[in-house]
Amino acid sequence: MGQQQSNHELLYQQVKNSNIEGIKKLCREGARLEWVDKKGKTPLILACLNPQLFDVAKTLIELGANVNAYRPGRKGGNPLHHAAKKGLENTVKLLLSHGANALMTNDDCQTPLEVARAKGHGNVVRAIESHICLFSGWLREFYGPGFLEVLAPRLVSRKIWAVVLPTGSHNPGMPCKLELAIYSSLQGAKPRTIIALWKANLEEPKFHHSDPTVMIADNSTKTRIKLAPANERDKQQLRWFCDACKGIPQVRFTLVYSSSSLVIKHATSR
Repeated sequence: MGQQQSNHELLYQQVKNSNIEGIKKLCREGARLEWVDKKGKTPLILACLNPQLFDVAKTLIELGANVNAYRPGRKGGNPLHHAAKKGLENTVKLLLSHGANALMTNDDCQTPLEVARAKGHGNVVRAIESHICLFSGWLREFYGPGFLEVLAPRLVSRKIWAVVLPTGSHNPGMPCKLELAIYSSLQGAKPRTIIALWKANLEEPKFHHSDPTVMIADNSTKTRIKLAPANERDKQQLRWFCDACKGIPQVRFTLVYSSSSLVIKHATSR
């Protein structure tokens, strides 16, 4: 006779079968949500590998499943790593909204964002970056000879998507380091350039100029980049960007309609 399955194993099986009511019943009977199979997967990690199991993942989280349960070994990590690897944007957003750690690194020293970048999932990259970044937006990058910047700036500048965000670490007690990721378009999953801001020098913009610019130089990689607001003379955008490079989040305004009035709430980009 085969060995009888425990309630914990039965719950795991119900996740595979997408049986939400069965999951709830077994949970009431004491089945553990953090039971681990032979490959190190919890029920939530299993649900985060399949787009058809989104509602199951949501149910498990509502029942108290650990959104940061860690699966050791190569290609492991937390549920967010697994959802990012599969390109499951809605599952990624669900996990982030319930406190999943986007800066946790797996045994391959990759964060969920780095996993999504490597797999080419641009939609997941945007979702994670928008959740953790201090700044994201369009800027102009100058790339031609300096004298042409004065004579014909439009000919030697191009629009780029810039994101300032913290990097992952194996040691959660260490202060976060910031990096600047530059993309040629919003569709791109992999940055064209990444600058480690803790190694770089930022030359403060001269805001009294009509179209100020900021120079960022990383001497360790000999990278120099000159940026300006996406729209000429939009000095506030450049201030937000420079603040973010120093660790100050971008401030945004959210309009909230109540029954009697319009309320403007301050919110950071995080």
